[in-house]
Amino acid sequence: MLTLSFQFLQRGFALLIIPGTSIVLLSKEGVTQGVPSAMKLYSIGLLPLTLKLKDSSAFVKTAIANNEFVNSQNSELNLNSRDPPHWTQSWYADDSACISSLEEVLFWMKLIIKEGPKYGYHLELTKCHLVVAPQFVEQATRLFSEFGVNVVQGQRFLGGFVGAEQDANQWASLKIQSWVKSISILADVAKKQPQAAYVAVSKSLQNEWNYMQRVFPGCEELFYPLRCALKDSFLPSLTEQSITEELFQILEKPTRMAGLGIRDPVQSSKYAFETSVKATIMLSNAIVNEGKIDIDIYERSLCAATAEMKKVKEDNDRSQLEELIELLPNNTSRKVRRILESKCSTWLSIVPTMDNHFALSPDEFRDALSVRYLFSPKRIPDTCDGCGEHFDLTHALNCKKGGLVTARHNEARDLNCDLNTLAGLHQIISEPVLQEPSDDQPGLRADWKVRGFWEVQRDALFDICILNADASSLNNQNLQTIFDARKRLKKEKYSAIAAAKRASFTPIIATCEAIFDKEAEVYMKRLATLLSKKWKSCYSRAVCYIRARMQICIHRSVSLCIRGSRTKWRGAGIIDSAAIPMNILDLD
Repeated sequence: MLTLSFQFLQRGFALLIIPGTSIVLLSKEGVTQGVPSAMKLYSIGLLPLTLKLKDSSAFVKTAIANNEFVNSQNSELNLNSRDPPHWTQSWYADDSACISSLEEVLFWMKLIIKEGPKYGYHLELTKCHLVVAPQFVEQATRLFSEFGVNVVQGQRFLGGFVGAEQDANQWASLKIQSWVKSISILADVAKKQPQAAYVAVSKSLQNEWNYMQRVFPGCEELFYPLRCALKDSFLPSLTEQSITEELFQILEKPTRMAGLGIRDPVQSSKYAFETSVKATIMLSNAIVNEGKIDIDIYERSLCAATAEMKKVKEDNDRSQLEELIELLPNNTSRKVRRILESKCSTWLSIVPTMDNHFALSPDEFRDALSVRYLFSPKRIPDTCDGCGEHFDLTHALNCKKGGLVTARHNEARDLNCDLNTLAGLHQIISEPVLQEPSDDQPGLRADWKVRGFWEVQRDALFDICILNADASSLNNQNLQTIFDARKRLKKEKYSAIAAAKRASFTPIIATCEAIFDKEAEVYMKRLATLLSKKWKSCYSRAVCYIRARMQICIHRSVSLCIRGSRTKWRGAGIIDSAAIPMNILDLD
Protein backbone atom coordinates (compact mmCIF):
# COMPACT_ATOMS: atom_id res chain seq x y z
CA MET A 1 0.00 0.00 0.00
CA LEU A 2 1.23 3.46 -0.83
CA THR A 3 0.42 6.52 1.23
CA LEU A 4 -0.30 9.89 -0.29
CA SER A 5 0.26 12.89 1.93
CA PHE A 6 -1.90 16.00 1.68
CA GLN A 7 -1.80 18.60 4.43
CA PHE A 8 -4.76 20.85 5.10
CA LEU A 9 -3.82 23.78 7.29
CA GLN A 10 -6.66 26.25 6.72
CA ARG A 11 -9.04 24.69 9.24
CA GLY A 12 -6.62 22.69 11.32
CA PHE A 13 -6.23 18.91 11.53
CA ALA A 14 -9.08 16.43 11.80
CA LEU A 15 -9.50 14.90 15.27
CA LEU A 16 -9.41 11.11 15.58
CA ILE A 17 -11.06 10.15 18.88
CA ILE A 18 -10.37 6.74 20.43
CA PRO A 19 -13.57 5.52 22.17
CA GLY A 20 -13.22 4.80 25.88
CA THR A 21 -10.11 6.94 26.32
CA SER A 22 -9.22 10.61 26.54
CA ILE A 23 -6.63 10.25 23.76
CA VAL A 24 -7.07 12.44 20.69
CA LEU A 25 -4.95 11.97 17.55
CA LEU A 26 -4.41 14.65 14.93
CA SER A 27 -4.92 13.45 11.34
CA LYS A 28 -2.07 15.39 9.73
CA GLU A 29 -1.71 13.33 6.55
CA GLY A 30 -4.00 11.92 3.92
CA VAL A 31 -7.58 12.76 3.04
CA THR A 32 -10.21 12.27 5.72
CA GLN A 33 -12.28 9.18 4.96
CA GLY A 34 -15.61 10.00 3.37
CA VAL A 35 -14.61 13.40 1.98
CA PRO A 36 -16.43 13.71 -1.40
CA SER A 37 -13.54 15.60 -2.98
CA ALA A 38 -10.97 12.92 -2.07
CA MET A 39 -10.72 11.33 -5.54
CA LYS A 40 -10.38 14.74 -7.21
CA LEU A 41 -7.56 15.66 -4.83
CA TYR A 42 -5.75 12.41 -5.55
CA SER A 43 -6.12 12.77 -9.31
CA ILE A 44 -4.89 16.38 -9.31
CA GLY A 45 -2.00 15.62 -7.01
CA LEU A 46 -0.83 12.39 -8.64
CA LEU A 47 -1.38 12.99 -12.35
CA PRO A 48 1.98 14.79 -12.87
CA LEU A 49 3.81 11.96 -11.10
CA THR A 50 1.89 9.31 -13.03
CA LEU A 51 2.78 10.89 -16.39
CA LYS A 52 6.38 11.31 -15.33
CA LEU A 53 6.71 7.59 -14.53
CA LYS A 54 5.29 6.33 -17.83
CA ASP A 55 7.75 4.05 -19.59
CA SER A 56 7.67 6.29 -22.67
CA SER A 57 8.22 9.59 -20.87
CA ALA A 58 11.29 11.72 -21.48
CA PHE A 59 12.14 11.56 -17.78
CA VAL A 60 12.31 7.75 -17.79
CA LYS A 61 14.37 7.72 -20.99
CA THR A 62 16.83 10.19 -19.45
CA ALA A 63 17.06 8.12 -16.25
CA ILE A 64 17.83 4.99 -18.31
CA ALA A 65 20.41 6.81 -20.45
CA ASN A 66 22.19 8.06 -17.31
CA ASN A 67 22.20 4.55 -15.81
CA GLU A 68 20.29 5.71 -12.74
CA PHE A 69 20.46 3.39 -9.70
CA VAL A 70 23.16 1.22 -11.32
CA ASN A 71 26.08 0.18 -9.10
CA SER A 72 28.52 -2.65 -8.79
CA GLN A 73 26.26 -4.58 -6.40
CA ASN A 74 23.18 -4.38 -8.65
CA SER A 75 24.20 -4.48 -12.28
CA GLU A 76 20.83 -6.04 -13.21
CA LEU A 77 19.30 -2.56 -13.17
CA ASN A 78 21.30 -1.46 -16.21
CA LEU A 79 18.40 -1.08 -18.67
CA ASN A 80 20.47 0.91 -21.15
CA SER A 81 21.74 -2.19 -22.93
CA ARG A 82 18.28 -3.74 -23.34
CA ASP A 83 15.22 -3.16 -25.42
CA PRO A 84 13.17 -0.07 -24.49
CA PRO A 85 11.45 -0.71 -21.16
CA HIS A 86 7.76 -1.53 -21.09
CA TRP A 87 5.64 -1.49 -17.99
CA THR A 88 1.96 -0.88 -17.28
CA GLN A 89 1.09 1.13 -14.23
CA SER A 90 -2.37 1.66 -12.71
CA TRP A 91 -3.35 4.15 -10.03
CA TYR A 92 -6.46 4.31 -7.88
CA ALA A 93 -6.49 7.02 -5.22
CA ASP A 94 -3.23 6.44 -3.31
CA ASP A 95 -2.85 2.81 -4.46
CA SER A 96 -0.42 2.25 -7.32
CA ALA A 97 0.61 -0.89 -9.20
CA CYS A 98 3.07 -1.80 -11.94
CA ILE A 99 3.23 -4.90 -14.16
CA SER A 100 6.50 -5.80 -15.89
CA SER A 101 9.71 -7.82 -15.45
CA LEU A 102 11.32 -7.86 -12.01
CA GLU A 103 14.16 -5.55 -13.07
CA GLU A 104 11.84 -2.98 -14.58
CA VAL A 105 9.45 -3.07 -11.60
CA LEU A 106 12.44 -2.45 -9.32
CA PHE A 107 13.57 0.44 -11.51
CA TRP A 108 10.03 1.91 -11.45
CA MET A 109 9.84 1.56 -7.66
CA LYS A 110 13.15 3.37 -7.21
CA LEU A 111 11.91 6.19 -9.38
CA ILE A 112 8.88 6.54 -7.10
CA ILE A 113 11.12 6.54 -4.01
CA LYS A 114 13.19 9.34 -5.52
CA GLU A 115 10.51 11.46 -7.23
CA GLY A 116 7.41 10.70 -5.10
CA PRO A 117 8.21 13.01 -2.15
CA LYS A 118 8.41 15.97 -4.54
CA TYR A 119 4.68 15.47 -5.15
CA GLY A 120 3.76 14.60 -1.56
CA TYR A 121 3.83 10.86 -2.27
CA HIS A 122 5.74 8.84 0.33
CA LEU A 123 6.17 5.12 -0.31
CA GLU A 124 5.79 2.81 2.71
CA LEU A 125 7.90 -0.13 1.56
CA THR A 126 6.90 -2.47 4.40
CA LYS A 127 3.30 -2.25 3.16
CA CYS A 128 4.22 -2.97 -0.46
CA HIS A 129 3.71 -6.43 -1.97
CA LEU A 130 5.42 -7.96 -4.97
CA VAL A 131 3.33 -10.73 -6.56
CA VAL A 132 5.38 -13.24 -8.56
CA ALA A 133 5.06 -16.77 -9.92
CA PRO A 134 6.63 -19.53 -7.79
CA GLN A 135 9.68 -19.88 -10.08
CA PHE A 136 10.60 -16.21 -9.57
CA VAL A 137 10.34 -16.02 -5.78
CA GLU A 138 14.10 -16.54 -5.17
CA GLN A 139 15.15 -13.93 -7.74
CA ALA A 140 12.57 -11.43 -6.49
CA THR A 141 13.69 -11.89 -2.89
CA ARG A 142 17.29 -11.19 -3.88
CA LEU A 143 16.48 -8.08 -5.89
CA PHE A 144 14.14 -6.48 -3.35
CA SER A 145 15.78 -7.68 -0.11
CA GLU A 146 17.25 -4.30 0.83
CA PHE A 147 13.83 -2.57 0.68
CA GLY A 148 11.78 -4.86 2.90
CA VAL A 149 9.13 -5.43 0.23
CA ASN A 150 6.88 -8.44 0.85
CA VAL A 151 7.44 -11.04 -1.89
CA VAL A 152 4.28 -13.15 -2.22
CA GLN A 153 2.60 -15.45 -4.74
CA GLY A 154 -0.83 -13.87 -4.25
CA GLN A 155 -2.24 -10.73 -2.66
CA ARG A 156 -5.52 -8.84 -2.30
CA PHE A 157 -5.63 -5.76 -4.52
CA LEU A 158 -8.46 -3.20 -4.78
CA GLY A 159 -11.07 -5.62 -3.47
CA GLY A 160 -9.94 -8.44 -5.76
CA PHE A 161 -7.03 -10.85 -5.78
CA VAL A 162 -3.85 -11.08 -7.86
CA GLY A 163 -2.16 -14.48 -7.98
CA ALA A 164 -2.63 -18.17 -8.73
CA GLU A 165 -6.17 -19.53 -9.05
CA GLN A 166 -5.78 -21.84 -6.06
CA ASP A 167 -4.62 -18.99 -3.83
CA ALA A 168 -7.40 -16.76 -5.17
CA ASN A 169 -10.07 -19.35 -4.39
CA GLN A 170 -8.66 -19.85 -0.91
CA TRP A 171 -8.75 -16.10 -0.27
CA ALA A 172 -12.32 -15.85 -1.63
CA SER A 173 -13.46 -18.79 0.52
CA LEU A 174 -12.17 -17.07 3.65
CA LYS A 175 -14.03 -13.89 2.69
CA ILE A 176 -17.24 -15.83 2.07
CA GLN A 177 -16.89 -17.67 5.37
CA SER A 178 -16.67 -14.31 7.15
CA TRP A 179 -19.93 -13.26 5.45
CA VAL A 180 -21.55 -16.57 6.43
CA LYS A 181 -20.60 -15.83 10.03
CA SER A 182 -22.06 -12.32 9.73
CA ILE A 183 -25.30 -13.76 8.34
CA SER A 184 -25.45 -16.16 11.29
CA ILE A 185 -25.10 -13.25 13.71
CA LEU A 186 -27.75 -11.21 11.88
CA ALA A 187 -30.07 -14.23 11.93
CA ASP A 188 -29.97 -14.06 15.73
CA VAL A 189 -30.57 -10.30 15.57
CA ALA A 190 -33.55 -10.88 13.23
CA LYS A 191 -35.36 -12.86 15.89
CA LYS A 192 -35.79 -9.72 17.99
CA GLN A 193 -35.20 -6.87 15.51
CA PRO A 194 -36.16 -8.17 12.05
CA GLN A 195 -36.37 -4.77 10.32
CA ALA A 196 -32.90 -3.72 11.51
CA ALA A 197 -31.42 -7.06 10.43
CA TYR A 198 -33.15 -6.83 7.05
CA VAL A 199 -31.75 -3.35 6.39
CA ALA A 200 -28.26 -4.46 7.47
CA VAL A 201 -28.24 -7.29 4.91
CA SER A 202 -30.08 -5.61 2.03
CA LYS A 203 -28.44 -2.17 2.29
CA SER A 204 -24.95 -3.01 3.52
CA LEU A 205 -23.69 -6.56 3.80
CA GLN A 206 -24.76 -7.88 0.39
CA ASN A 207 -23.02 -4.92 -1.29
CA GLU A 208 -19.73 -6.26 0.05
CA TRP A 209 -20.00 -9.57 -1.79
CA ASN A 210 -21.55 -7.81 -4.81
CA TYR A 211 -18.33 -5.85 -5.21
CA MET A 212 -16.17 -8.95 -4.97
CA GLN A 213 -18.30 -10.65 -7.62
CA ARG A 214 -17.59 -7.79 -10.02
CA VAL A 215 -13.82 -8.27 -9.78
CA PHE A 216 -13.59 -12.04 -9.20
CA PRO A 217 -14.51 -14.31 -12.16
CA GLY A 218 -16.00 -17.80 -11.93
CA CYS A 219 -16.94 -17.71 -8.26
CA GLU A 220 -20.48 -19.14 -8.44
CA GLU A 221 -19.71 -22.41 -6.66
CA LEU A 222 -17.83 -20.62 -3.88
CA PHE A 223 -21.00 -18.75 -2.88
CA TYR A 224 -23.14 -21.83 -2.16
CA PRO A 225 -22.40 -21.75 1.61
CA LEU A 226 -23.58 -18.14 1.72
CA ARG A 227 -26.73 -19.00 -0.23
CA CYS A 228 -27.50 -21.78 2.23
CA ALA A 229 -26.97 -19.42 5.16
CA LEU A 230 -29.48 -16.95 3.71
CA LYS A 231 -32.07 -19.62 2.87
CA ASP A 232 -31.78 -21.87 5.92
CA SER A 233 -30.83 -19.40 8.65
CA PHE A 234 -31.46 -15.71 7.96
CA LEU A 235 -34.77 -15.69 6.07
CA PRO A 236 -36.49 -18.18 8.44
CA SER A 237 -35.48 -15.97 11.39
CA LEU A 238 -36.61 -12.86 9.53
CA THR A 239 -40.05 -14.15 8.53
CA GLU A 240 -40.67 -16.85 11.16
CA GLN A 241 -41.66 -19.10 8.25
CA SER A 242 -40.12 -22.20 6.70
CA ILE A 243 -38.44 -21.21 3.44
CA THR A 244 -38.86 -23.62 0.55
CA GLU A 245 -36.71 -23.42 -2.58
CA GLU A 246 -39.57 -21.87 -4.58
CA LEU A 247 -40.26 -19.28 -1.90
CA PHE A 248 -36.56 -18.42 -1.65
CA GLN A 249 -36.42 -17.79 -5.39
CA ILE A 250 -39.32 -15.36 -5.02
CA LEU A 251 -37.92 -13.58 -1.96
CA GLU A 252 -34.51 -13.07 -3.57
CA LYS A 253 -36.01 -11.01 -6.41
CA PRO A 254 -35.81 -7.18 -6.30
CA THR A 255 -38.51 -5.44 -4.27
CA ARG A 256 -40.11 -4.06 -7.45
CA MET A 257 -40.59 -7.69 -8.55
CA ALA A 258 -42.36 -8.77 -5.37
CA GLY A 259 -39.16 -9.90 -3.65
CA LEU A 260 -37.21 -8.65 -0.64
CA GLY A 261 -34.16 -7.52 -2.60
CA ILE A 262 -31.73 -9.89 -0.86
CA ARG A 263 -30.31 -11.45 -3.98
CA ASP A 264 -29.19 -15.04 -4.41
CA PRO A 265 -25.36 -14.69 -4.35
CA VAL A 266 -24.90 -17.67 -6.66
CA GLN A 267 -27.18 -16.23 -9.34
CA SER A 268 -25.92 -12.65 -9.02
CA SER A 269 -22.30 -13.73 -9.45
CA LYS A 270 -23.11 -15.02 -12.96
CA TYR A 271 -23.83 -11.50 -14.19
CA ALA A 272 -21.65 -9.31 -11.97
CA PHE A 273 -18.24 -10.00 -13.52
CA GLU A 274 -19.53 -9.95 -17.10
CA THR A 275 -21.23 -6.61 -16.48
CA SER A 276 -18.05 -5.19 -14.97
CA VAL A 277 -15.93 -6.32 -17.93
CA LYS A 278 -18.29 -4.85 -20.52
CA ALA A 279 -18.71 -1.59 -18.61
CA THR A 280 -14.97 -0.96 -18.17
CA ILE A 281 -13.57 -2.37 -21.43
CA MET A 282 -12.66 1.07 -22.79
CA LEU A 283 -10.90 2.03 -19.56
CA SER A 284 -9.04 -1.30 -19.39
CA ASN A 285 -7.82 -0.97 -22.97
CA ALA A 286 -6.64 2.58 -22.29
CA ILE A 287 -4.61 1.42 -19.28
CA VAL A 288 -3.08 -1.60 -21.01
CA ASN A 289 -2.29 0.23 -24.27
CA GLU A 290 -1.36 3.48 -22.52
CA GLY A 291 -3.85 5.31 -24.69
CA LYS A 292 -6.08 8.28 -24.09
CA ILE A 293 -9.79 8.06 -23.34
CA ASP A 294 -12.65 10.45 -24.02
CA ILE A 295 -14.56 10.72 -20.75
CA ASP A 296 -17.89 11.53 -22.42
CA ILE A 297 -17.65 8.56 -24.78
CA TYR A 298 -16.54 6.33 -21.92
CA GLU A 299 -19.48 7.35 -19.73
CA ARG A 300 -21.93 6.69 -22.57
CA SER A 301 -20.33 3.29 -23.18
CA LEU A 302 -20.45 2.46 -19.48
CA CYS A 303 -24.12 3.43 -19.19
CA ALA A 304 -25.04 1.49 -22.33
CA ALA A 305 -23.24 -1.67 -21.18
CA THR A 306 -24.75 -1.43 -17.71
CA ALA A 307 -28.25 -0.87 -19.09
CA GLU A 308 -27.87 -3.80 -21.49
CA MET A 309 -26.81 -6.22 -18.77
CA LYS A 310 -29.47 -4.87 -16.40
CA LYS A 311 -32.14 -5.60 -19.01
CA VAL A 312 -30.79 -9.12 -19.57
CA LYS A 313 -30.85 -9.77 -15.84
CA GLU A 314 -34.30 -8.22 -15.39
CA ASP A 315 -35.75 -10.26 -18.26
CA ASN A 316 -34.33 -13.41 -16.74
CA ASP A 317 -35.74 -12.52 -13.30
CA ARG A 318 -39.16 -11.76 -14.74
CA SER A 319 -39.37 -14.98 -16.77
CA GLN A 320 -38.25 -17.01 -13.77
CA LEU A 321 -40.81 -15.26 -11.57
CA GLU A 322 -43.60 -16.00 -14.05
CA GLU A 323 -42.69 -19.68 -13.92
CA LEU A 324 -42.68 -19.63 -10.12
CA ILE A 325 -46.06 -17.88 -9.95
CA GLU A 326 -47.59 -20.66 -12.03
CA LEU A 327 -46.47 -23.20 -9.41
CA LEU A 328 -48.07 -21.34 -6.48
CA PRO A 329 -51.60 -21.97 -5.12
CA ASN A 330 -54.26 -19.73 -6.67
CA ASN A 331 -54.62 -17.31 -3.75
CA THR A 332 -50.86 -16.91 -3.30
CA SER A 333 -50.40 -16.58 -7.06
CA ARG A 334 -52.95 -13.74 -7.17
CA LYS A 335 -51.23 -12.06 -4.24
CA VAL A 336 -47.69 -12.18 -5.72
CA ARG A 337 -48.90 -11.03 -9.14
CA ARG A 338 -50.75 -8.13 -7.51
CA ILE A 339 -47.56 -7.05 -5.71
CA LEU A 340 -45.57 -7.43 -8.94
CA GLU A 341 -47.87 -5.15 -10.90
CA SER A 342 -48.11 -2.39 -8.27
CA LYS A 343 -45.95 0.20 -6.53
CA CYS A 344 -46.18 -0.99 -2.95
CA SER A 345 -42.58 -1.81 -2.00
CA THR A 346 -41.12 1.61 -1.14
CA TRP A 347 -41.30 0.79 2.57
CA LEU A 348 -38.73 -1.97 2.02
CA SER A 349 -36.29 0.46 0.39
CA ILE A 350 -36.00 3.05 3.15
CA VAL A 351 -33.60 3.10 6.10
CA PRO A 352 -35.72 3.33 9.27
CA THR A 353 -34.91 5.39 12.35
CA MET A 354 -37.05 6.34 15.31
CA ASP A 355 -37.01 9.96 14.12
CA ASN A 356 -38.27 9.44 10.55
CA HIS A 357 -41.37 7.41 11.56
CA PHE A 358 -40.31 4.38 9.49
CA ALA A 359 -39.22 2.04 12.28
CA LEU A 360 -41.54 -0.94 12.77
CA SER A 361 -41.82 -3.22 15.77
CA PRO A 362 -40.94 -6.91 15.23
CA ASP A 363 -44.62 -7.90 15.02
CA GLU A 364 -45.46 -5.00 12.68
CA PHE A 365 -42.63 -5.89 10.31
CA ARG A 366 -43.49 -9.60 10.20
CA ASP A 367 -47.21 -8.87 9.86
CA ALA A 368 -46.42 -6.66 6.87
CA LEU A 369 -44.54 -9.58 5.30
CA SER A 370 -47.45 -11.89 6.14
CA VAL A 371 -49.86 -9.61 4.28
CA ARG A 372 -47.40 -9.25 1.40
CA TYR A 373 -46.88 -13.01 0.88
CA LEU A 374 -50.00 -14.46 2.50
CA PHE A 375 -48.07 -16.04 5.37
CA SER A 376 -49.88 -17.26 8.47
CA PRO A 377 -48.97 -14.86 11.29
CA LYS A 378 -47.46 -16.44 14.40
CA ARG A 379 -48.73 -16.08 17.97
CA ILE A 380 -52.37 -15.30 17.12
CA PRO A 381 -55.44 -16.91 18.77
CA ASP A 382 -57.47 -19.66 17.14
CA THR A 383 -60.76 -17.82 17.63
CA CYS A 384 -61.66 -14.15 17.37
CA ASP A 385 -62.17 -12.48 20.75
CA GLY A 386 -64.74 -10.18 19.20
CA CYS A 387 -67.14 -12.51 17.37
CA GLY A 388 -65.93 -16.00 18.28
CA GLU A 389 -65.27 -17.13 14.69
CA HIS A 390 -62.11 -18.84 13.44
CA PHE A 391 -59.28 -16.30 13.48
CA ASP A 392 -56.82 -16.08 10.62
CA LEU A 393 -55.22 -13.32 8.52
CA THR A 394 -58.28 -12.72 6.36
CA HIS A 395 -60.64 -12.58 9.33
CA ALA A 396 -58.33 -10.18 11.17
CA LEU A 397 -58.46 -7.74 8.26
CA ASN A 398 -62.25 -7.99 7.84
CA CYS A 399 -63.73 -8.26 11.35
CA LYS A 400 -65.21 -4.92 12.43
CA LYS A 401 -65.75 -5.93 16.04
CA GLY A 402 -63.75 -3.89 18.52
CA GLY A 403 -63.31 -0.93 16.15
CA LEU A 404 -59.89 -2.01 14.81
CA VAL A 405 -60.94 -1.66 11.16
CA THR A 406 -62.20 1.84 11.98
CA ALA A 407 -58.91 2.60 13.73
CA ARG A 408 -57.10 1.50 10.56
CA HIS A 409 -59.12 4.06 8.61
CA ASN A 410 -58.65 6.83 11.20
CA GLU A 411 -54.89 6.41 11.37
CA ALA A 412 -54.61 6.95 7.61
CA ARG A 413 -56.88 10.01 7.86
CA ASP A 414 -54.77 11.58 10.63
CA LEU A 415 -51.53 10.90 8.74
CA ASN A 416 -52.81 12.69 5.65
CA CYS A 417 -53.78 15.73 7.71
CA ASP A 418 -50.25 15.78 9.12
CA LEU A 419 -48.65 15.37 5.68
CA ASN A 420 -50.68 18.26 4.26
CA THR A 421 -49.57 20.42 7.17
CA LEU A 422 -45.97 19.33 6.55
CA ALA A 423 -46.33 20.37 2.90
CA GLY A 424 -47.11 23.93 3.97
CA LEU A 425 -50.93 23.89 3.72
CA HIS A 426 -52.57 25.52 6.74
CA GLN A 427 -56.33 25.40 6.10
CA ILE A 428 -56.97 21.75 6.92
CA ILE A 429 -60.01 20.27 8.65
CA SER A 430 -60.32 16.68 9.84
CA GLU A 431 -63.79 15.17 9.29
CA PRO A 432 -65.49 18.28 7.87
CA VAL A 433 -69.29 18.24 8.05
CA LEU A 434 -70.78 18.32 4.55
CA GLN A 435 -74.39 17.65 5.50
CA GLU A 436 -76.10 18.01 8.85
CA PRO A 437 -78.35 15.09 9.86
CA SER A 438 -82.10 15.60 9.61
CA ASP A 439 -85.29 13.55 9.62
CA ASP A 440 -85.07 13.07 5.86
CA GLN A 441 -81.39 12.27 5.43
CA PRO A 442 -78.38 11.24 7.49
CA GLY A 443 -75.39 13.47 8.14
CA LEU A 444 -72.34 13.29 5.92
CA ARG A 445 -68.68 13.90 6.65
CA ALA A 446 -65.55 13.63 4.53
CA ASP A 447 -62.29 12.43 6.05
CA TRP A 448 -60.34 15.66 5.52
CA LYS A 449 -60.63 18.96 3.71
CA VAL A 450 -57.75 21.09 2.40
CA ARG A 451 -58.05 24.54 0.89
CA GLY A 452 -55.61 25.25 -1.95
CA PHE A 453 -54.54 21.66 -2.59
CA TRP A 454 -55.46 21.45 -6.29
CA GLU A 455 -56.34 25.08 -6.97
CA VAL A 456 -55.89 28.34 -5.08
CA GLN A 457 -58.78 29.21 -2.73
CA ARG A 458 -60.72 26.09 -3.65
CA ASP A 459 -61.54 23.37 -1.15
CA ALA A 460 -60.49 19.78 -1.85
CA LEU A 461 -62.38 16.98 -0.09
CA PHE A 462 -60.91 13.52 0.45
CA ASP A 463 -62.30 10.25 1.76
CA ILE A 464 -60.14 7.16 2.26
CA CYS A 465 -60.99 3.48 2.09
CA ILE A 466 -58.56 0.67 2.98
CA LEU A 467 -59.86 -2.71 1.87
CA ASN A 468 -58.82 -6.34 2.01
CA ALA A 469 -58.50 -7.45 -1.62
CA ASP A 470 -58.17 -11.07 -0.44
CA ALA A 471 -61.64 -11.18 1.12
CA SER A 472 -63.67 -14.17 -0.06
CA SER A 473 -66.29 -11.87 -1.63
CA LEU A 474 -63.62 -10.34 -3.90
CA ASN A 475 -61.83 -13.53 -4.98
CA ASN A 476 -63.22 -13.49 -8.52
CA GLN A 477 -62.47 -9.83 -9.22
CA ASN A 478 -59.24 -8.25 -10.37
CA LEU A 479 -57.82 -5.33 -8.44
CA GLN A 480 -58.81 -2.60 -10.88
CA THR A 481 -62.45 -3.79 -10.85
CA ILE A 482 -62.43 -3.64 -7.05
CA PHE A 483 -60.96 -0.12 -7.11
CA ASP A 484 -63.48 1.08 -9.70
CA ALA A 485 -66.42 -0.23 -7.67
CA ARG A 486 -65.24 1.48 -4.46
CA LYS A 487 -64.53 4.74 -6.27
CA ARG A 488 -67.97 4.72 -7.85
CA LEU A 489 -69.63 4.31 -4.45
CA LYS A 490 -67.56 7.12 -2.97
CA LYS A 491 -68.29 9.52 -5.82
CA GLU A 492 -72.00 8.77 -5.78
CA LYS A 493 -71.99 9.62 -2.11
CA TYR A 494 -69.85 12.76 -2.08
CA SER A 495 -69.47 14.33 -5.54
CA ALA A 496 -72.83 16.13 -5.76
CA ILE A 497 -72.52 17.69 -2.31
CA ALA A 498 -68.89 18.64 -3.00
CA ALA A 499 -69.89 20.36 -6.25
CA ALA A 500 -72.64 22.28 -4.45
CA LYS A 501 -70.00 23.61 -2.07
CA ARG A 502 -67.66 24.52 -4.97
CA ALA A 503 -65.22 21.87 -3.82
CA SER A 504 -63.50 18.95 -5.54
CA PHE A 505 -63.73 15.41 -4.29
CA THR A 506 -61.04 12.72 -4.55
CA PRO A 507 -61.47 9.18 -3.22
CA ILE A 508 -58.32 7.58 -1.80
CA ILE A 509 -58.61 3.80 -2.24
CA ALA A 510 -55.89 1.42 -1.03
CA THR A 511 -55.47 -2.25 -0.14
CA CYS A 512 -54.01 -3.74 3.02
CA GLU A 513 -50.77 -4.38 1.08
CA ALA A 514 -50.56 -0.56 0.58
CA ILE A 515 -51.43 -0.69 -3.13
CA PHE A 516 -53.06 2.61 -4.11
CA ASP A 517 -55.54 3.40 -6.86
CA LYS A 518 -54.51 5.73 -9.71
CA GLU A 519 -56.35 8.73 -8.27
CA ALA A 520 -54.62 8.16 -4.94
CA GLU A 521 -51.28 8.03 -6.78
CA VAL A 522 -52.09 11.41 -8.39
CA TYR A 523 -52.93 12.78 -4.94
CA MET A 524 -49.58 11.60 -3.51
CA LYS A 525 -47.68 13.06 -6.46
CA ARG A 526 -49.34 16.44 -5.96
CA LEU A 527 -48.57 16.27 -2.25
CA ALA A 528 -44.95 15.40 -3.08
CA THR A 529 -44.73 18.40 -5.42
CA LEU A 530 -45.87 20.73 -2.63
CA LEU A 531 -43.54 19.06 -0.14
CA SER A 532 -40.50 19.29 -2.44
CA LYS A 533 -41.09 23.04 -2.80
CA LYS A 534 -41.39 23.41 0.96
CA TRP A 535 -38.24 21.36 1.59
CA LYS A 536 -36.42 22.82 -1.44
CA SER A 537 -35.46 19.28 -2.38
CA CYS A 538 -35.90 17.05 -5.43
CA TYR A 539 -39.34 15.69 -6.31
CA SER A 540 -38.19 12.04 -6.33
CA ARG A 541 -37.09 12.27 -2.71
CA ALA A 542 -40.40 13.82 -1.65
CA VAL A 543 -42.59 11.29 -3.48
CA CYS A 544 -40.54 8.42 -2.04
CA TYR A 545 -41.05 9.88 1.44
CA ILE A 546 -44.82 10.29 0.94
CA ARG A 547 -45.23 6.75 -0.41
CA ALA A 548 -43.17 5.25 2.39
CA ARG A 549 -45.10 7.14 5.09
CA MET A 550 -48.45 6.07 3.64
CA GLN A 551 -47.35 2.44 3.27
CA ILE A 552 -45.85 2.26 6.76
CA CYS A 553 -49.05 3.77 8.19
CA ILE A 554 -51.19 1.10 6.54
CA HIS A 555 -48.87 -1.72 7.65
CA ARG A 556 -48.97 -0.47 11.26
CA SER A 557 -52.76 -0.26 11.26
CA VAL A 558 -53.03 -3.70 9.61
CA SER A 559 -50.81 -5.14 12.35
CA LEU A 560 -53.18 -3.57 14.88
CA CYS A 561 -56.05 -5.50 13.27
CA ILE A 562 -54.05 -8.71 13.66
CA ARG A 563 -52.68 -8.15 17.17
CA GLY A 564 -55.20 -5.79 18.80
CA SER A 565 -57.93 -6.81 21.24
CA ARG A 566 -61.57 -6.76 20.12
CA THR A 567 -63.13 -7.21 23.56
CA LYS A 568 -65.05 -4.37 25.17
CA TRP A 569 -63.15 -2.29 27.69
CA ARG A 570 -64.77 -2.37 31.09
CA GLY A 571 -63.50 0.35 33.40
CA ALA A 572 -64.30 1.06 37.04
CA GLY A 573 -67.33 3.13 36.06
CA ILE A 574 -66.05 6.18 37.97
CA ILE A 575 -64.50 9.11 36.14
CA ASP A 576 -63.91 11.46 39.06
CA SER A 577 -64.74 11.74 42.73
CA ALA A 578 -68.16 13.24 42.03
CA ALA A 579 -69.51 9.76 41.32
CA ILE A 580 -68.29 8.29 44.64
CA PRO A 581 -71.13 7.79 47.13
CA MET A 582 -70.90 10.09 50.15
CA ASN A 583 -71.44 7.19 52.57
CA ILE A 584 -68.71 4.97 51.04
CA LEU A 585 -66.82 5.03 54.31
CA ASP A 586 -69.83 3.56 56.07
CA LEU A 587 -69.83 0.48 53.82
CA ASP A 588 -68.53 -2.80 55.29
